[in-house]
Amino acid sequence: MSTLEHIFLHSPDEPDAVAGRIAAAIGLQTSIGPEGGIYLSRPAQGGRGGEIGGEVTRNYLAYPSDVPEEQSLLDAYEILWDFGYTGVDRGVQLREARRVFEQLSAARLWPAVLVAGLDTLIAAWDPDLELTWFPPGTSPDADDRQAWQEYLVRLRH
Repeated sequence: MSTLEHIFLHSPDEPDAVAGRIAAAIGLQTSIGPEGGIYLSRPAQGGRGGEIGGEVTRNYLAYPSDVPEEQSLLDAYEILWDFGYTGVDRGVQLREARRVFEQLSAARLWPAVLVAGLDTLIAAWDPDLELTWFPPGTSPDADDRQAWQEYLVRLRH
């Protein structure tokens, strides 16, 4: 299980272009990491100090499959934003990720999903389906397909 939250975005654009649009839309700073990766960050807004954000990359976790039992909603998104908190407090990190996801959804840039630790689907946004907050414990994998199927269908049209 990942110790980060993750925001997956459905965009054909390159990660640097995606990061630039997100930064402009919801008030984050872009920077280039030591290995050339593009990062988004801003001060945490929960009053505890620290920074939130992380690297924006191609979705290196995608493993598309034609076998329904092996499919994951996450495989349909091209861009991955690894999201962390420098204060190393998972509760603050998740609250900040939810706040950023709400802002990102309101900006209406691209369809997106928010996942906690890669195994719990927190929310999804699509311009036609709007924002959905999923019940606790919802998986982005095939065992909870009924919960997120509409979002996947929208991506394929």
